Amino acid sequence: MAFGQLDRDGTPQPMHEINVTPLVDVMLVLLVVFIIAAPLFSHKIKINLPKADAPKVTQPQKPLVVNLNRDNSLYLDNEAITLTALQTRLTPLAAGNPQLPVELRADGQLSYQHVIRVIAAIQQSGITKLAFITEPAPTK
Repeated sequence: MAFGQLDRDGTPQPMHEINVTPLVDVMLVLLVVFIIAAPLFSHKIKINLPKADAPKVTQPQKPLVVNLNRDNSLYLDNEAITLTALQTRLTPLAAGNPQLPVELRADGQLSYQHVIRVIAAIQQSGITKLAFITEPAPTK
């Protein structure tokens, strides 16, 4: 018998066999659940979606890059430019798209005052999205 034997000495003996019946029952229940649930995951419902003449979503616009070098030279998309000319060129662009992204890459050795002048010129032109580009710090 699987539950032990009736011994005459009265000392209980440990069971030497594992009862696998509950394990088999649980596995069969899980198998049935997965058999029933599997078709639900792959079932598709066909729907006739309405047609609309909505404009297509455009890709994010390529940002304008403003570089400010150590010698205070200013570049807009790799073209040398003055501070007043930068504001003059950005103003019509900002009027057409105030969300036009601008990336500012300034040399780390520059005076804070020079960087602030460029930021002020960009803001006065109407640009509202300005990103400061940095390089990652070296790992030790």
